[in-house]
Amino acid sequence: MARASLPILIAFLVAFGGNAAHAVFPESGDSEIERPPIYYSGIKAIEDGDYAKGLEIMQSFVDEDPQDADAWALIGFSLRKTKRYVDSEHAYQKALEADPKNLAANAYAAKLYLETGRVQEAEQKLVVLGELCAGGKGCEERERLAGMIEVYKKTGKVGSDW
Repeated sequence: MARASLPILIAFLVAFGGNAAHAVFPESGDSEIERPPIYYSGIKAIEDGDYAKGLEIMQSFVDEDPQDADAWALIGFSLRKTKRYVDSEHAYQKALEADPKNLAANAYAAKLYLETGRVQEAEQKLVVLGELCAGGKGCEERERLAGMIEVYKKTGKVGSDW
């Protein structure tokens, strides 16, 4: 089985018709993991906005590999996009149990916290993203989250990205 990183996959999806600009999918803490094609089918469904299909695919994936933090983060993402906040938070917790430094899970959980009015918890994730940035990854996500928190504090509204 081939090894692929998420950034390469996203570039592939953009080049061949995927809509990577529509969702974030930050690189995970473990950027190269061997995964079956079904995983990438789940990403494609989520990228296309078919959260129910993506959720179903990713759920079947974690049934086989319950320690895959990226898959759990994508489950959380799909659940959050369908306003299933409690289930989404549970999925992010599973991702962070598997990999506390998972960029996607930390960034997405912060967005969930803002969407549910929990600014202090979002700010705690901002600190985590700052630590990841100091280690060389997640700087863009940290800046985006800082901006989202600032806007939320001023307006009570959450931006639509992520």
